[in-house]
Formats: sequence, C-alpha cells, structure tokens
Amino acid sequence: MRRIIACLATCTALAGCLSFPQTTDELRGYPGVRSETIAVNRSVSAVLSTITSRAQSCLNFGSRTQMVSMTMNAVFQDNYRTRREGNSLVIEHMSPQNVGDPGWYPRLVADVTSTGSGAQVTTYTPIGDGVFTRAIQAWARGDTSPCPRNDLF
Repeated sequence: MRRIIACLATCTALAGCLSFPQTTDELRGYPGVRSETIAVNRSVSAVLSTITSRAQSCLNFGSRTQMVSMTMNAVFQDNYRTRREGNSLVIEHMSPQNVGDPGWYPRLVADVTSTGSGAQVTTYTPIGDGVFTRAIQAWARGDTSPCPRNDLF
C-alpha cells in the first residue's frame, strides 16, 4: 500500500512538470524528436493522396494492453488518429493514462514539399517511432504495403 501511495504522489508531482507537444510546430522543435527527409520521384499531390489514404485506413485505431503481475493489474489504452494539415499528414495519439493532459497530441508530422524533380517528405517523430516513419516513407514512394500497426505492439 505504501508503494502505491508513493507512486501516486510521485505521478501527481510530475504531472505539472511533464508536457507533450500540443501543436505540430511544437513537435517539430521538441527535444528528442528526430527528423528524416527523403526525396521521391512523384508529385506532391500524388504523395499526399497516397500517404493520407493509407494512414486513414491503417492508423485510425485503438488498442488495449493489460499487464498482470502478482501485485498489480493495469490496463493501458492507446488511440491513434490521422488528419491533414495543409501539405502535412499528422498522426495524433491519446491515452487516458497520460500523466498531465490525457488529450490528443501530435505523434508524427510528415511535411510534403515540392522539389524540381518531384517531392520531398520530412517526418518528425519521437525516437522509437520508426515504424510510423518507415510506413510513411514507403507510402510516399508509392508502395501501399500492409498497415504497420501490428508492428507497434
């Protein structure tokens, strides 16, 4: 019981210190966010069309994970959704268990810009979310491979 009270007190104290990026601009400049850029030989509109349609069909989902031990039973819920913001694809994440603000926040931003010979896609994502980046890059190249969500868990 003391451990639980100590854990709750620590979480409450940290809630004021932790914050997630609330906007795509904050995510782009957030510490620990990695950016990767690729060039593709496709038009901006073709790239945006492919990555948006694949993301909408693959990355709007929720999942539940249950952890059971002798002293604890915890259920974690993660929800993902996608949206377009100009020439950017945004993947948002929400977990009711987040310390602080449990609302939706951007998890990945993929900016698509025009180059002389096609398009350039720059992804911004926290380290460890490479599965999203690899999917976006494959889709940008025109590969409509299977959804990566099974690789997330």
